[in-house]
Amino acid sequence: MQPTQFANVEERLERSVGASVKGFMVLSRLPFLSPGLASLVTGIAIAISYGFTPDLGLLWMSIGGLCLIMLATYYFNEYFDYEGDIINRTFIALSGGSRALPNKMVPRKVARIAGLASVAVLGAIAIVYLLWYLADYPLLLPLALFGAFCGVFYSHPPFQWSYQGIGEIMIGGCYGILALVSGYYVVSGELELDMIVVAIPASLSIFCVIVANEFPDIEADKAVDKKNLIVRLGLRRGALMYAAVMALVYPTMLLSILVGISPWIAVIGSPVALLSAFAVKETLRGGYGRAESQMKISGATLLANLLSSLLFVPVVAIW
Repeated sequence: MQPTQFANVEERLERSVGASVKGFMVLSRLPFLSPGLASLVTGIAIAISYGFTPDLGLLWMSIGGLCLIMLATYYFNEYFDYEGDIINRTFIALSGGSRALPNKMVPRKVARIAGLASVAVLGAIAIVYLLWYLADYPLLLPLALFGAFCGVFYSHPPFQWSYQGIGEIMIGGCYGILALVSGYYVVSGELELDMIVVAIPASLSIFCVIVANEFPDIEADKAVDKKNLIVRLGLRRGALMYAAVMALVYPTMLLSILVGISPWIAVIGSPVALLSAFAVKETLRGGYGRAESQMKISGATLLANLLSSLLFVPVVAIW
């Protein structure tokens, strides 16, 4: 083989590897790790502001463990939603999966292998926890196992929560209440039930994120018998449900004042009120059925979700 031929082969190999890496990054949906991490970090920050000192080893293990649970959820979701994603022609940027598999950026089997690998690494982290941290933080294991159970079987048989109309509720509980309470626990070693009140806005808003992203996917979901809440309720009733829940996000932020959060949350949290009002207005005007409005609704809902937890951080840090 001539030197130029070697160069051509090497160039094609580099392009292939580069495309595969890019495809895997798209498949991983890394930006969508942010909702769960926002709640976890908020719980951690509140515990630190209350005077607790974190164990940095356990802290990073907890962050890594949560990321692995979410990644496993996304990988299995991509694998088992493949048939629906293939026929979906009405998806928007925030719905319809990563599109890495339908667009043949990576082979479908990679998604399942990556999901299994994430669970395996999570198991390794659990062993380290059992050896070094179980005695001081005994409740972390059941909290993590519950989150992993909900996430892995969100799309994975035999439960497939997202196909039963309860996946939205489970994601709401895990990405909000479970993550924030766990974040507080890994620093304080205390299961503080007041943190549930602080986490309610994040739970409600991530529930709405999932529901909003089901609007554009409804026909594809019906075709593969994915009986999520929007398929079960229909677009109009589903939109009313979304609007009702989204309207509660900011008021529930104010409820945190009852458990010791500074009243300044009413001011600092006002962007959530504005984003929620915008999303509700667009939805009630029929935006759930128009692609350009669907993206606005989903984007505003996702941003409101992130802020509904993260805005507690400056409040507890300063006041």
